[in-house]
Amino acid sequence: MNKAYKSMRDFWLDVKNLRHKNEVPALGERKICIAGVEIAARDAQDQVKNLMIAASSLGNASVYFENNSASGLGGFTGGAAQGPVREKALSLLQAAAAVKHLQPVSVLPEQQNTDQVTLFVVSVDGQIYAREMKETDVRNPENELYPFFAYSQQLLGAFRSEQEQSFKSASSSEGNGSTADSEK
Repeated sequence: MNKAYKSMRDFWLDVKNLRHKNEVPALGERKICIAGVEIAARDAQDQVKNLMIAASSLGNASVYFENNSASGLGGFTGGAAQGPVREKALSLLQAAAAVKHLQPVSVLPEQQNTDQVTLFVVSVDGQIYAREMKETDVRNPENELYPFFAYSQQLLGAFRSEQEQSFKSASSSEGNGSTADSEK
């Protein structure tokens, strides 16, 4: 796990980063305010790279992934305003709050198994609860953790959709400008 990714991972696992907000909603009996999923995958050079999808009960969310760039990190953030990213972030938190079978851990273990995922939540008092399991098992709709994982994937999809809309808007703006310029 590279330093840049670990830094963003640690940021999401530290509830002190939310304490400057006036009110942070706490969901479920564990009073969670952060939920996420971490996945490991192999890149083109067969190196293990990590990806984290995380959201807070405030509706903001981030996706961070290790890559081979100079910074070693890629990602995007969103959800501060109304929209699909915020809606999916809050749905992820609600699904995560309903989960009963996450175990308390002192530190979130680093994900190195490419066939496993780690689902985690953080309570307002800073306690981390997590569970690592086979990705094929968590994708089973009968698994208790399926809604939690499924909403993480929907959140990822909302980010993708938002990015595509941004690219389309930028492309059409550029196209409009060049047409207007050629007509002058």
